[in-house]
Amino acid sequence: MKFKIKGKRASRNDRLMNYLIENIDPACSIIDIGCGPKAYSDPFRLRGNAVLTLDAWPWVEPDLVVDLEHQRLCDVVSNQFDYALMIDFIEHLDRRAGLQVLEDCKTITRHKIYLLTPLPAIWTDNSEHVDDPTLWSYGNDYDRHKSSWTRQDFEAWTAVDLPGLENYFFGYHENFNHTGH
Repeated sequence: MKFKIKGKRASRNDRLMNYLIENIDPACSIIDIGCGPKAYSDPFRLRGNAVLTLDAWPWVEPDLVVDLEHQRLCDVVSNQFDYALMIDFIEHLDRRAGLQVLEDCKTITRHKIYLLTPLPAIWTDNSEHVDDPTLWSYGNDYDRHKSSWTRQDFEAWTAVDLPGLENYFFGYHENFNHTGH
């Protein structure tokens, strides 16, 4: 689905959104890490879920402005959430910071962490979006891609195959032994 944020173009994958809506209970809390234009968290907020959004770019007006390359997720978020969304996010961090966010996310999430990231077949540095003045991400240096991830990086995760996302890893990590902090 295409939409506008502050007069700029943005989009969301409807199959992915439908999958998330079908698999996340309306009574559950959600943290959207790297929320961007909130394409995936706003529908949950409208449905009545408790949602917290995080992004490094203030222009998208997240609930918390946080640069997770320089701050630990566990240092800025002490709440527990039922679910975490990291949709088109982890590739925007260097690998060290990305791995740290994954570990921190496991400590603040009670049930599942949903993650989507482009695979090497389509990975770019994302300059084509950051440099396009018609797109929501124009001028957002945080939206540049810094790390490429493979399916092997998520061997401990459950992969979900959705039509149209063949060149992405999409899946979830389930916290069976969650203890919190």
